[in-house]
Amino acid sequence: MTPIFCLQDDRTQNWRIQAVAVSPDDFRSRKPLPVNWRGLENDQLLEVSGIPGCVFVHASGFTGGNRSYEGALEMARASLKA
Repeated sequence: MTPIFCLQDDRTQNWRIQAVAVSPDDFRSRKPLPVNWRGLENDQLLEVSGIPGCVFVHASGFTGGNRSYEGALEMARASLKA
């Protein structure tokens, strides 16, 4: 099975979701986070995603953050369905 997302805790006690790159020398993601989440933070991201604890999604969709592991995992699951 090919990995699509990586979840990891960060130094701020939040959890990160990162889309895995197509290859080590290519910045394109295998499956970026949904377009309608990109560039959003906190309440705006909660409103659009429906996932509690969302902190942000980068404008390019390669990474995002959530306050809990469960929330980051739900972000990954929802992204796979998008």
